Amino acid sequence: MQFMRTKFRVPLLVLFLLATLVTPPLERTADAWDVVVGSYSRVGVNSLRMRTGPSYNHSIVMTMPKGAVVRVVAGKYNGGWYKVSYRGKTGYSIGEYLTNVGLAGRTIAKSYYGVIVVSLARQQLEAYQGGSLVFVSAITTGQPALATPTGTYKIVTKLSPYKFVSPWPPGSPYYYESAWTKYAMRFRWDGFYIHDAPWRPYYGYGTNVRHLDPDGVYRTGSHGCINMPMWSMTRLYNWAPTGTVLRIVSY
Repeated sequence: MQFMRTKFRVPLLVLFLLATLVTPPLERTADAWDVVVGSYSRVGVNSLRMRTGPSYNHSIVMTMPKGAVVRVVAGKYNGGWYKVSYRGKTGYSIGEYLTNVGLAGRTIAKSYYGVIVVSLARQQLEAYQGGSLVFVSAITTGQPALATPTGTYKIVTKLSPYKFVSPWPPGSPYYYESAWTKYAMRFRWDGFYIHDAPWRPYYGYGTNVRHLDPDGVYRTGSHGCINMPMWSMTRLYNWAPTGTVLRIVSY
């Protein structure tokens, strides 16, 4: 009986191999995670180098951190390189380490002359003026227990510098040492701000929950505020006057 089972297994294996040889591979269709020229993508590795040309032989323009949101200008070249723009610099990066994220505020921006849109799902802030995007930045919002509230708000005060003092007493799981920030923009009187966070080195998707950062340190989201890198917080503070509309959306 063992011999008979082996006898019939061989032809089946041969048929399977023949089928794989004559059957064309399935075509990969575009989906939400593909790099899209003219849209925005997020750096998905610890760091990604931007180069002067579309290959590893070209010199390095800059290194972009994990979570950085870049504009995809053109591509693709040499099998997988794209021309990208980040923080005023343009160069080339390999596409396999980029994830398309798109924009959350295109439709919202049509209803306001100037508006800030925060996407909690993307961990991304977008600034619009006259319906056009001014800039986009990775951010970190509130941890699950202290989530950043969705809704429509306005920037009510701008403060520089500003010292944050914990409203929770020592011993509380949410207590933190008092800390200075360079820029803070309050959008709710009960203690919600957009501000820089010198203590936070990484921003973007996944940083609002407990996670392991590339530097080997476990971190979680904010206490409800919207944390931004210094470069983008400086730009936002100088661009948005008091009264600017802020839309925080879940998607």
